[in-house]
Amino acid sequence: MKAIKVSVAQLMPKLADKQKNLQLISDAMIEAKRDQADLIIFPELFLTGYSVGSELDQLAETEDGPGMTEVRRLCLEQGLYAAISFPEKGEDGHYYISSALIDDNGEVLGIYRKTHLFDQEKMHFTPGSEFKVIETPLGKIGMMICFDVEFPEIARSLKLSGADFIVIVNANMHPYELHHNLFARARALENEIPVIICNRLGKEGDLDFCGDSMVIDATGDILLEMKQTEGVQTVELAIGQQLDPKMSYTANRRAELYSKIAEQ
Repeated sequence: MKAIKVSVAQLMPKLADKQKNLQLISDAMIEAKRDQADLIIFPELFLTGYSVGSELDQLAETEDGPGMTEVRRLCLEQGLYAAISFPEKGEDGHYYISSALIDDNGEVLGIYRKTHLFDQEKMHFTPGSEFKVIETPLGKIGMMICFDVEFPEIARSLKLSGADFIVIVNANMHPYELHHNLFARARALENEIPVIICNRLGKEGDLDFCGDSMVIDATGDILLEMKQTEGVQTVELAIGQQLDPKMSYTANRRAELYSKIAEQ
């Protein structure tokens, strides 16, 4: 068993203000580095704020865009891995809600595009078409975004693809706080895999974001729970911890009985 130190940045981005949000990212990374973190997680669409559908032609960018280039520079400067979410302009001309994993050298190791779009996101964004497990020295990291956590098939697929832990970037709002609290713990427990879920605070129009970021170990125990606290908090997370051999949920699956799940 090994352990890594994870920082969760439960903050309030300013809508459509990349410069302000980049300053928040920089300050959070400095704090995480002070706490000797290996990895820092930011909420969904943190680079721009959440309600950007009508401004995507101005705000969306590629992994080499100016905002993402600055985030990559900050990762190199602080020697930190980061999961950062942004509105991505794809090579196909479509817009995606994306989460990039950047290493401590400022290199983008992979980008996950949200596969399950929530409510009005469907009006502006295209859903991604694949799940993503990214191999790093910290472990194999499975990536998810917000509404994805409500579909158990994703976490199970990431586990079966070899993920050591799951990172979920979130922009969850009232009245759905209980949904994600329960689902995140369930995804960890049913797959015997640690889950990090990082949500935001603040309001955008009628949306009131509910916080409750957590770090959950592979037995479903909550190691860090931020509730409504704004800021950056860091915790040690075990990778490959000792588990109850009587459970072994993935080994005890009856895959031959589950074909109905995959039917359209």
